[in-house]
Amino acid sequence: MGRPLFRLGKRLGLCASMVREGVSLADIGTDHGYLPIWLSLHGRISRGIAADIRPGPLCAAEKNIVRWKADKITTRLSDGLKEIQPEEADDIVIAGMGGELIARIIRDASWLKNREKHLILQPMTSFAELRSFLLEEGYAILREEAVLEERRAYSVILAVYDPEAVNPFPGYAHIGGIDASTQAGREYLKARAISLRKQAIGLRCQKKLEEADEIENIVSLIIERIEEGRKGEEM
Repeated sequence: MGRPLFRLGKRLGLCASMVREGVSLADIGTDHGYLPIWLSLHGRISRGIAADIRPGPLCAAEKNIVRWKADKITTRLSDGLKEIQPEEADDIVIAGMGGELIARIIRDASWLKNREKHLILQPMTSFAELRSFLLEEGYAILREEAVLEERRAYSVILAVYDPEAVNPFPGYAHIGGIDASTQAGREYLKARAISLRKQAIGLRCQKKLEEADEIENIVSLIIERIEEGRKGEEM
């Protein structure tokens, strides 16, 4: 089989890099099905399900499956993981949606609380809420990286259910495991700092001074990490 004639963007490419070799995959919110198709054409997965809650994206995914002859990929109309059986997926990708929605999808699938299942998550919003949820539910974050695509920084989280390995530090929900020694990592953290500063200003306007102080302390931690990362890169 020849190499596929399309490339994944950097955001989906980072998601793909966290998928284990030879696993069965479920891509939730698949859109056009590019991620599972790419992984299949590269021989990275044994089979894959391209799932979406909307018929339109699934129709597009089905056309792409036929176009690229990715016969190991099937489509599934599903609200999150509700129509996916535990034995059908080893690695689960949930990308391109809000962190709170990702948390809801995980909460509704209790079978994910299994050390054999890997979650690859790419939130577009509510990053802190998602990390907090994962930690509270016993999901350890094994790896988290940032990537730049079209002048925006995204983070991708690799998590597994392992309560004993959960070991957060102050500000973890906002900072995560982002490596500040990379440009993408620093850009991601800068964006978080800017967002949190605005939040702190709003809290001060509401006379919620203690909450504002807490947010500003997190901003200080982020700035510190950025500076440490910059120094590390220069060495």
